[in-house]
Amino acid sequence: MLLLSRMGCPAAQALFEDYAQAAMEHFEATDTLSNLVGQHGLFEEQKEDVERAHEKCSAARLALEQHWAQHSCHISEELKLQSGS
Repeated sequence: MLLLSRMGCPAAQALFEDYAQAAMEHFEATDTLSNLVGQHGLFEEQKEDVERAHEKCSAARLALEQHWAQHSCHISEELKLQSGS
């Protein structure tokens, strides 16, 4: 969260938070799926949830990358500023 508080662009911060949330949802759905191996009905349902979470995560990442490309407010620039490079 320290890094997010140092982002100078509120839109990039919001997009990054969306991406982080989507990534966590994808991780949690995948973790649940791994626990259902051998339980065919539940496994198939959870697999669909994992696919939806993956699509959401990919879309959020794409939106963030497009924003960075259009506005040049990439997080690596923030890191360079923080490290003094």
